[in-house]
Amino acid sequence: MRTAIVFWGGAAAMQVHVGVDGTVDRAAAPPLSSDHMVLLSPRMQTLSTLQKRATELMQLQLSPEAKSVIVDVLLPVVDQEIVPAIAKEFATAQGELKSLMDALEAGTTKAVASKTTAVARDVTLVGNQEAWHELLEAYEKCEAQKDDSCEDRKQQCADKRAAAEAKCAAADAAANIDFTKICLPETCNLKTNPTCGSQTVQQETDGWLADVRAKMEAFQQLETECREMTDDATASCTDADTHCAADHCAGERTAYQQKKDEAIASEGPALLAKCEFGRAAQAKCADLTAVHDLIAKIKATNRQDALSEPDRIAEFAAVQRLICLLKALHDEGDLSAEATTVCAGKTPYPHTFDFFDQKIADLTTVNSIACTETKFTFSGYEWTTGAKTADFAKAQVSHAFTADPASEPFVACGAGAGVSTSAGGTQAPCEAAAAGQGGWQLVRHVGPGNSWHPATDQLTGSAVYGTPSGPTSSEAWSVKFDLGEVTEFLFSTGDCQKWLVAEKSAVMGFYADAPRQIESSSLSATPYKAKWYRRQGASEDPWISIT
Repeated sequence: MRTAIVFWGGAAAMQVHVGVDGTVDRAAAPPLSSDHMVLLSPRMQTLSTLQKRATELMQLQLSPEAKSVIVDVLLPVVDQEIVPAIAKEFATAQGELKSLMDALEAGTTKAVASKTTAVARDVTLVGNQEAWHELLEAYEKCEAQKDDSCEDRKQQCADKRAAAEAKCAAADAAANIDFTKICLPETCNLKTNPTCGSQTVQQETDGWLADVRAKMEAFQQLETECREMTDDATASCTDADTHCAADHCAGERTAYQQKKDEAIASEGPALLAKCEFGRAAQAKCADLTAVHDLIAKIKATNRQDALSEPDRIAEFAAVQRLICLLKALHDEGDLSAEATTVCAGKTPYPHTFDFFDQKIADLTTVNSIACTETKFTFSGYEWTTGAKTADFAKAQVSHAFTADPASEPFVACGAGAGVSTSAGGTQAPCEAAAAGQGGWQLVRHVGPGNSWHPATDQLTGSAVYGTPSGPTSSEAWSVKFDLGEVTEFLFSTGDCQKWLVAEKSAVMGFYADAPRQIESSSLSATPYKAKWYRRQGASEDPWISIT
C-alpha cells in the first residue's frame, strides 16, 4: 500500500493548532513536506513515526478540549483508513492466493480423473494383450495337434498302402498255375492193351485238378484280401488328405485374431490417456509452483507491495498500540509502554492463511499427485507382442515422468515417440508434406473453425471446389486426384500437431465403427488400429481419427 497521509488530518487534510491557553484551531493543512508525509510501505516506518509523535503530544500539558480534538481527529484516521487498509491488503493477498488455489484444485481434479482413465485404459490394453497371448497359444496348440494328427494319418495311409501292395503281389503270385505236360508212358499198343496208360493218366489228372483247385482257392482268398486292403488303404489316404486339408483351427484363429485387433485398437487410446494425464499433471504442478511462489511472497518481510503477511501483522500490532495510546490520552489513563502492550494484546490479529496449508496438503497427497513424482505406474505391466507366442513377454513397468511443461511428460508421448522429427535431423510426414517433400501432394484443405470438408465424394478424388491456396488458407478447397495412383493418405491438422498416415486399402472400402490400420501418427510411430467410418451412401464419410 502506497498512501500518503498528513499526521494532523483525516480524509480531509487539516492542521490542528493548540494555543497556550488550551484553545484549538483547525485550519487547512499547509503543503506537505517530507517531515509530514510518509509511505505506508514499509509500514512500520509510518506507524513508528505516528507513535513517536503521539507520545510527544502526550508529554505536553494540553487542555481536555485539546486532547479530545486530537483523539477525535486521529482515531478516525486509524479506524477508517489504516485498519481497513490492512484488511483490504489481506483480502487482496487472500484473493490472489485463493484464485491460484482454485486453479490448483481444478487442476488436481482433472489430473486425478485423467489418471483414473489412463489406469483403466492401460488395464484394458494389458488385459487384451494377455488374452491375445492366451488365444494365440490355444491356436498354436491346435495347429500343432492338427499337424501331429495329419502325420499320423499319413503314416497310416502309407502303411496300409504298403500292406495292400504286398497282399496284391501275393495274389498275383498265387495266380500262376503250372500247366506242365502230364507224365504218360512213352509207348503203348492200344490193340493189345486198350487201357494202355489210362489209369496213370487218371491218377495224374486227379492230382493236378486237386492242386489247381487248391491254388484257385488260395488265389481267390488273396485276391479278395488284396481288393479289401486296397480299398481300405485308399479310404485311409483319402481321409488323411481330407483331414490334412481341413481347417480344424478356424475357431481358435478367429478368436485370437479378434482379440489381437482389440489389443491393437486399445494401444492408441491407452497411450493417449497416459499422455493426457501426464500433461494434466504437468499443469497441476505448474499451478502448485505458482501457489508456493505466492506463499513465499506472502511470508516475506519488508516487501513494497500488499502481499507480506509479517508486515501486516506488525502493522496491525503497531496500530493497536497507537489506538491504546490515543484512548489512554483521551481517558488520562496509563501511558506506559507496558500498559500499551497489554492493551494492544487484547485485540489479536484477526486474519490467517493457515487454512490454505491444510488445503495444499490435501491437494498434494500421493493419490492427488504430489508433484514430487519422477515416475508413474498405471496397470503396472507391459507386454511385448509378436506373431508367435514365443515373441510375447510380460514385464513390470513404471513410466518416467517430467513435470517440466516444456517437455513431454512421458517419453512415449507426442511425435517424440519414435517418430523422426526436424529436431532429429529429418521431418515427420506432416512437416515434410507441408514443406512439399516426401512425395506428398496436398489435394484437399479446410480452414480453421467448426466447418468440415464440403466434399461428398468419400475421398475418391472427384470433388473439386475452391481455389487451391496451400495448407494455411482460411478457405476450403479441393482438387481432383487419381485414386488409382494413391498408395497412402496423410491426414493432419494445419499446425501438424495431430496427423496420421494410412494405406489406401485401410481408408477405402465400406465399414462402420471398424478397426482400421494406421501406419504411424502423432501418437505412435508403430502401426496400430483405430475405429473409423466409411459407410455406403454416407456422403460425409470417411470419419478418420487418431484413436
